[in-house]
Amino acid sequence: MVRQRLLNRFTSEITEGNAIYRLTPLGIGITDYYIRQREFSTLRLSMQLSIVAGELKRAADAAEEGGDEFHWHRNVFAPLKYSVAEIFDSIDLTQRIMDEQQQLVKDDIAQLLNKDWRAAISSCELLLSETSGTLRELQDTLDAAGDKLQANLLRIQDSTMARDDLHFVDRLVFDLQSKLDRIVSWGQQAIDLWIGYDRHVHKFIRTAIDMDKNRVFAQRLRQSVQTYFDEPWALTYANADRLLDMRDEEMALRDEEVTGELPADLEFEEFNEIREQLAALIEAQLAVYKEKGIPLDLGLVAREFLAQYPRGRHFDVARIVVDQAVQLGVAQADFTGLPAKWQPINDYGAKVQAHVIDKY
Repeated sequence: MVRQRLLNRFTSEITEGNAIYRLTPLGIGITDYYIRQREFSTLRLSMQLSIVAGELKRAADAAEEGGDEFHWHRNVFAPLKYSVAEIFDSIDLTQRIMDEQQQLVKDDIAQLLNKDWRAAISSCELLLSETSGTLRELQDTLDAAGDKLQANLLRIQDSTMARDDLHFVDRLVFDLQSKLDRIVSWGQQAIDLWIGYDRHVHKFIRTAIDMDKNRVFAQRLRQSVQTYFDEPWALTYANADRLLDMRDEEMALRDEEVTGELPADLEFEEFNEIREQLAALIEAQLAVYKEKGIPLDLGLVAREFLAQYPRGRHFDVARIVVDQAVQLGVAQADFTGLPAKWQPINDYGAKVQAHVIDKY
């Protein structure tokens, strides 16, 4: 056995306790090997698969040619054992390193989401997309070369079936087929698992956004309170009146679809059909004020008209009264710029604001 060191230690008599350590050629070789294994890229994988494809093709051609035991050891077994198998082991080791890198990416995403998930959304998207793209490129490369590699291994296996003295080659080919299947299947499994993790992260972000819509406001409010003495601010709030539903619920009960069929002796007439008749009647009654020059107090007149009709028609009657009164003349008080007083026109809270019409 040969003993070798990984480090060399150099000491000095001038400075006791201080020493210089340097890597030996063995240490440099080991570190370079593991560094190269961790430098994984699609280009490197393509080169490795290209080398493997060439070695397998030459070994398959040599197997089909046939020969003595030395021929099989030199041209078939040796390339498979010391070239193809080592490259397969290198690819398998690199895939295990990729698993570690995926776990590191997951840890980074978890830390980002625990700190501030809003600021982490873009970073998480970048990490997820980069890892997904890398896995998909690697899987495409493996799928493209996997069929050719399997075909050459099958050629070698078919050539050994007729001979009983080549069991060592047959066993090696079987091991290589298992390694190749594991390498190719790893890519698809890694993609499927990563897609599931990607969906889980996006579901978590969507759930956090849906469940905490007020977090932005609360966070800004806390920051504003903390920095009040450095950046003072004033809070203005408004207490608006509640909106009330002013619809007449009794009108729904008079609807034909609600009450069903009407009795034969009851005549139902829509208000739109008699609107013109009502407008003409109001116009005739208001014309007396214009003919005699009597000032027209719109509030009193509207109240008198509304008293003659049911509550459900007050709005339309009041609108017709106002329209007809405005056509008769104007109020000189309108030119003063002073607002008129609000006057009630029925017993249910309706009011009108208008000056007395005194100029026709």
